[in-house]
Amino acid sequence: MLLLVGCTNAGGGRPEINSTVARETAQTPPPVSAIPEIDSANDKPLPLDAYLVKPGQLSIINKAYAKSISLCMTRFGFPYKPSVESPGPRDSDAPVTRTDGRYGHQSARLMAKWGYHSEGEASVSRSSSEESTQKISPDMVVAGRGSSDPRKAFGPGGQIINGKTVPYHGCMGEAVKELTGRVDGALYDPQIAIDIKLKTLDESQQDDRTKAAFAKWSQCMKIRGFTYQDPLAAGGDPEWRKAAEPTAHELKVATADAACRHKSNVVGVWYAVDFSYQEKAIAGNAAAMARVKADLESKMRVAMQVLAK
Repeated sequence: MLLLVGCTNAGGGRPEINSTVARETAQTPPPVSAIPEIDSANDKPLPLDAYLVKPGQLSIINKAYAKSISLCMTRFGFPYKPSVESPGPRDSDAPVTRTDGRYGHQSARLMAKWGYHSEGEASVSRSSSEESTQKISPDMVVAGRGSSDPRKAFGPGGQIINGKTVPYHGCMGEAVKELTGRVDGALYDPQIAIDIKLKTLDESQQDDRTKAAFAKWSQCMKIRGFTYQDPLAAGGDPEWRKAAEPTAHELKVATADAACRHKSNVVGVWYAVDFSYQEKAIAGNAAAMARVKADLESKMRVAMQVLAK
């Protein structure tokens, strides 16, 4: 297999998060103006939404990336179509403004039926077989990656194939450059956005206000006969991954989890605290995040242009 689009974040430098802001965020919990009473935040906005690739945008980027590679490979005389990896299963209540729900499973209806498994997970095939039917020659590998060395993901290019010079990082590098403006550009989320996304989630989990909601949830679960420190422990119980479909025990735990989340307003508190941490992190990295937003907007414009070719 030469390439599977969508399985890695091609390119991407690593701008540093402002260390002073990181220290201040850890030392000074941001104020929360209001805490909503909600069971799910999947339909609620978060400050980082404008800076991260959305599910619909992810599909467009992957298709544009694959088409750009295909057009480049055609230039070398190869009728090659990269496979576009199907995204993992997403619940019907999954957010459309971000690729993850952040707060775990939030639908009591789905949890009662699917437990901690994704909706319809057992019947979903995640990969496309189109590329596996294509015969890949050594020259195609060089044209695609810029190197014939199997130990390297990419190479410097420069080889001559069918009278054409292979670009830096091959057609994959050329496609990344077309979409991002740089051969090492971030095809998806740049590292600073990922760092802030993960850091604020961790901070919101560790915040005393969220922990207090978790403690109420844990006591509620204990009354129902289940011992977990917090919702993350329940959802992440390794027992659930042993079966392709939810067991009766998993469904009982998940149903109790949903009821206790509601009673303790876990999502409402967690969402409000997370929102505040995101606002503070974005403000502390305003210039860098403005570039992230502008780059995403530019990338989407170019992607649409590529798909229109």
